[in-house]
Amino acid sequence: MVDKKLLGLFGGAFDPIHNAHISIAQNCIKKIGLNKIIFIPTGNSPINKILSPPHHRLEMLNIICKDIYFEFSDYEINEYLNQKKISYTINTLKYFKKRSGSTLFFILGTDVFSTINSWYQWKEILNYCHLVLIKRVDGQSDIETMPADVKIFFNENITNDIDALKNQNHGKIYTIPMSFYNESSSEIRNRLNKNIGITKLIPKTIEDYIYLNGLYKLPGHTK
Repeated sequence: MVDKKLLGLFGGAFDPIHNAHISIAQNCIKKIGLNKIIFIPTGNSPINKILSPPHHRLEMLNIICKDIYFEFSDYEINEYLNQKKISYTINTLKYFKKRSGSTLFFILGTDVFSTINSWYQWKEILNYCHLVLIKRVDGQSDIETMPADVKIFFNENITNDIDALKNQNHGKIYTIPMSFYNESSSEIRNRLNKNIGITKLIPKTIEDYIYLNGLYKLPGHTK
């Protein structure tokens, strides 16, 4: 990984990566001026989510990361495969902070952020990065309905000033409004299981990889 001034970290299962993931990453680059976004696929989910074999998820990211602004990291996957460690965000942030001199921007949806109080050492996260929240503009606001302690955390750290993000190394929350996307990884898996087309939800290169390798034909991601 080459040091960059403004580095976006985008975590998730990416099982599979789809058009909404890519649009979110592109929009963060455009709105904030990030030099690079690194996709970080989950190794072992803290909520025991069943995941497809890591080599398939990594290869699909490798296909997408031909874009010069995109990279992917196998850090969380290797932590699980080599040491059986659960993928905690705080540990991932510490790893990238130590390895890079960049200002880190951790990207997540407001729906995920609303449950951040259940994360391991969640109040320490802003010691290592800024948070970029993807806010849906055409649906109910997750911010309005989030738990009281999360709302306090949000209100104490929110900024609308991009310069504040660039001038400070960590500690701020910034929202980016985006239209609602119908696609989700679970919906794509369900459609494939039922032999329903996914052409409009996923890049053609990823669709080809899925069919070539017979992924998501059965529930459970066992192939």
